[in-house]
Amino acid sequence: MKSKRRKVLKKVIFQPQKLKETIVKLLLGYGIHQSHAEVVSDVLIEAELCGLNSHGIRTLTGHLKHLEAGGYNLKPQFGIINSGGAFLVFDGDNAMGFVSAYHGMELAIKGAEEKGIFTVFSRNNNTFGPGFYYSSLAAKKGFIGIAMSNSPAAMAPWKGKDKLLGTNPISIAIPVSDGVPIVLDMASSQVAKSRINEFFMKDQPLPQGWAMDSQGHQTTDPEKAINGLMMPMAEHKGYAIAMMIDILAGVLSGSAYLNKVGKFYKEVSNGMKVGFLFVVIDPKQVFCEEFYDTMKQYREIIKKSSPLDFNNPVRLPGDTKEDNRRKNTENGLIIDQAIIDAINGYLIMNGKETRLEG
Repeated sequence: MKSKRRKVLKKVIFQPQKLKETIVKLLLGYGIHQSHAEVVSDVLIEAELCGLNSHGIRTLTGHLKHLEAGGYNLKPQFGIINSGGAFLVFDGDNAMGFVSAYHGMELAIKGAEEKGIFTVFSRNNNTFGPGFYYSSLAAKKGFIGIAMSNSPAAMAPWKGKDKLLGTNPISIAIPVSDGVPIVLDMASSQVAKSRINEFFMKDQPLPQGWAMDSQGHQTTDPEKAINGLMMPMAEHKGYAIAMMIDILAGVLSGSAYLNKVGKFYKEVSNGMKVGFLFVVIDPKQVFCEEFYDTMKQYREIIKKSSPLDFNNPVRLPGDTKEDNRRKNTENGLIIDQAIIDAINGYLIMNGKETRLEG
């Protein structure tokens, strides 16, 4: 694979809290409400802390382009469209996806406090970034949290080559008595499409089996993958999971679905019409208070089970994110200089005074 792109070598170290405050200041300059700016900043920094760099600071320029183009509604109303005994549907009103998703999970938590189980659907949204952030909001309060979203088409149906399905993510967070939840967070593709951009920037080939070109042939070239197709995780099973999430979060909420969902990077002046689904379960009401200690025992049984390699003990979903969070909180966030340069260059071009500085 030949390319003129330069490899990213230089890194910058940021203190998480300082970077979070800088992003809030930056967003306030675009007219975003203080509380909304704090949510957006917190989501981006949590993604970086947990090692999910593909959903962190590198996406900021894309969101700034939407703000410059008027692609986000900065004063959303979040009106209730429909409701029943243990569910509601609200309009995301084309807000930044972080903001409407945070609101949706808050509604689901409040509903579960009363009903035991509560489901929230939302239409007319934009991308919400890392799904684990929202499911973990519930787990921090002792609830089981489930978050799903559909996304712009990036995959073909199994055995096909038409780009119809998103890499639709799902996250489930299970609270445990010691405060460290078990967290599933995954795309229904082999990897989230944003991971491809990391390899593209570094001029590195993709692992085999991640993507196909536009003709449906497997490729390790990130440029061909960006213009081509993501491969579903677990072959036909990932395709089926992506479809179910698209139906539950997209069709059922009244949102766009399949290839009708807007593109984040290409359609900056228009809303994406993404659909969300949040489910929150109060285990105390469904089971009993013993649930949390039971889950601690459950986790210990798994972790103490015999590994194939005793140098690599058995781990649970979310362990790597938690390890990354501890390390990055202590040592600071290491971010590619090229990403910071791109963001600061965009800010200079648009006459903004705030800069990201390590």
